[in-house]
Amino acid sequence: MNERRKTFGPAPGSTDDLGAGDFKPRPIARPDPEAARRVAEEGGYGSGASVRAPSDTQRRYRTGRNAQLNLKVTPENRARFAAMADEAGISMNELFERAVDALDRKDKS
Repeated sequence: MNERRKTFGPAPGSTDDLGAGDFKPRPIARPDPEAARRVAEEGGYGSGASVRAPSDTQRRYRTGRNAQLNLKVTPENRARFAAMADEAGISMNELFERAVDALDRKDKS
């Protein structure tokens, strides 16, 4: 056999037909959106809206700050820092700047 087998169709020299020419795809079954919603709610998945824990709230402010400072901290200290910013009603950036300024003033006196 010097001929290569074709991907679709019988092997060269063979009379064996796979019958792919008679293939007819079946229609796509569309699920009922209302039934899917019911099943999701029964499974405790709700409406699908993302819900964040309060400690993971994104705090985004347009401030003109464009340099990034990454710190590895314990989860407890991060939670304390976020709580301090929330209590003061300021961003975490502002709290950091105030803390640095206060430390700087303390060191100079």
